[in-house]
Amino acid sequence: MSRWTIPAVLFAAYATAQTFTHCNPLNETCPANPALGTTFEMTFNESMSEFDPNFFNVTAGADLISFSEEGAQLTIAKQGDSVTVGTAFYIMFGTVEMLFKAASGQGIISTYNLLSDDLDEIDLEIMGGNTSTVSNNYFGWGNTSQINSEYPSTTGPGWQGGAMGAVHNYTTVWSEESIQWFMDGELVRTQEYQKSGLYPQTPSFLKFGIWAGGDPDLPKGTRQWAGGNTDFDEAPFMMTVQSLRIVDAHTNVSWYSYEDKTGSYESIKATPGESNAYRLIHEKSFYEKTEQKWNGLSTGAKIGIACGVLGVFLLALIVFVFYCIKQRRHGKAEKAAADKEWDYHQQELDEYRTRMKRGDFAVSHMGHGEKF
Repeated sequence: MSRWTIPAVLFAAYATAQTFTHCNPLNETCPANPALGTTFEMTFNESMSEFDPNFFNVTAGADLISFSEEGAQLTIAKQGDSVTVGTAFYIMFGTVEMLFKAASGQGIISTYNLLSDDLDEIDLEIMGGNTSTVSNNYFGWGNTSQINSEYPSTTGPGWQGGAMGAVHNYTTVWSEESIQWFMDGELVRTQEYQKSGLYPQTPSFLKFGIWAGGDPDLPKGTRQWAGGNTDFDEAPFMMTVQSLRIVDAHTNVSWYSYEDKTGSYESIKATPGESNAYRLIHEKSFYEKTEQKWNGLSTGAKIGIACGVLGVFLLALIVFVFYCIKQRRHGKAEKAAADKEWDYHQQELDEYRTRMKRGDFAVSHMGHGEKF
């Protein structure tokens, strides 16, 4: 694993442009953060028309988002475009697992990060002109003088074309002990806990998207950090998100709030109860859950399931046909027996009628006129 160091001024230019907060709990009393308090999973596919507003906020580029069987497609079509999507809920430690294909293009950045109200941040950033590495980073309280970036390699087996060559699994596991970054299941970095201000430890939401760090209108330092100027004649540039899984380390939690201005995880209060996200996830009907899982399957898996269902149907049909044949044969036997008995009774009746005609059953003495 390689690790590069970049001048602080370059990183500061990027961070300042991308990171802000509406209310900083280090300085003022802020509203509580809505908790996830459970596990959230979603696969993106062509059946969708938008990021579900119950769970996501699209703050830039809503018209640049489309959906296909490959996933959610976030596109830069021209200079000035960007797409930013954030979750409507927060986690307090936990796991983020995103499967996506990064966008190609010099200066184009595909990214996801965990971001808190006091500007604690955990990042994954992929430069579209760099097929050799990706970048992971963290810092506390929006302090861009902290240089914590590392650049794990993307040149090994399975990484043809770098992060832009195919969909890869990027996972961040965050706890009060450490932050771990995984790529396709391989642990590439571990960062041990540090005190508040140096280590992210406050409730965070997930933000992801695509932007042009190489836009010629941006500061030189930002463009250098992003890998150089972007040539928008090569647009469109597309980031494809296949699926997302987020696990909140705390369950049965509805809200997270800051009890003081220390920015320490020990100051965070978790209010018990079902979160809004939990209720929305678990109130989905069986049909909706089944449909979502079905739409998230690959074409091959769908064909396999369809063949299995067809096989069961054909087996049931064969059993039904044999049952009908058996019942028909049984019915024929019963009819034959009934016909035989009918013929027997008809013969008895015919014989009775014949004997009646011959007078075999005439009465010769009825006792009339006899004397005693």
